[in-house]
Amino acid sequence: MSEEVAENITKNGLRAQIFEFFETVETVLKASQLMKESSDKIVKTLLVEVGSKEYLALMVRGDRKVDYNKLNAYLGCEARLANADDVLKILKVPIGAVSPLLNGILRMRKIVDPRILEKEYVVCGGGSLRTLVKIDTEDLIRFLSNPEVVDVFK
Repeated sequence: MSEEVAENITKNGLRAQIFEFFETVETVLKASQLMKESSDKIVKTLLVEVGSKEYLALMVRGDRKVDYNKLNAYLGCEARLANADDVLKILKVPIGAVSPLLNGILRMRKIVDPRILEKEYVVCGGGSLRTLVKIDTEDLIRFLSNPEVVDVFK
């Protein structure tokens, strides 16, 4: 379990619950199966590189993908998915363990899929390959501190 994620839940009074598993939960499919939730309740947190070594976080509903044409048009520059080394270096967790509740995410620009707001709660990464967090959607958005809610997804 990620102590950082657990600490942020407690410190911020988030309505959230951490789930630990024996197997890894690094994909939407695995998370969906283990939590017995549909993929539209899963939130992927992706690290995207924009420009030269500048990063932003995208929170996208599990049944959707990033539309890089829309994202590039919105940002006014080219963006690409960060590689595994960059994710580990910047967020201190491997790909598949990224959580929107990590301090590193809070320090960067954040774009949220508006369709996430349709759900009362969502399930997101827990900061380790074996944990997930079920969190009240309002609390997640409040924790993210005014993220940009923009539909750059498909």
